[in-house]
Amino acid sequence: PLRRAVRGSANFTPDLDLDSVDRLLAAGSYAAAAAELRRVMPGAIFSPSVHLRMATALEQSGDARAGARERQVAGAALRSIRSTGDGSEQHPWSVLRINDEYDMLRALDKVRDRQDLVETGGRRLDRLTCTDGTVAYFDVSSFA
Repeated sequence: PLRRAVRGSANFTPDLDLDSVDRLLAAGSYAAAAAELRRVMPGAIFSPSVHLRMATALEQSGDARAGARERQVAGAALRSIRSTGDGSEQHPWSVLRINDEYDMLRALDKVRDRQDLVETGGRRLDRLTCTDGTVAYFDVSSFA
């Protein structure tokens, strides 16, 4: 139910672009980066990427405590994804956006080598093959 609510929020976008935030962080514009990240809420509330960037912005601005809380939220977002399956074709992980797939792979210390969209059992799955041969599946049926 929460994922449906987030997906239905006015500022939800399945193709969350964080390039401008990354540029602000690289330039040391931490307050501007945090403001930009706040603007994507609540549509990005389950995005590990958003919370990790917010943690960096807050920590670099001198608020280590708030940064640590954001890192905890990022971890919770990853656990939420992990709780939806095991990454196999039979039990793929459910994500709200493609960025979440990459966040999960990073959390597993995996590097994406190839990405394919496959249809199986009436579902659309992203199959990500990693450089070490690991294959992870993500249910993207709701993206259509």
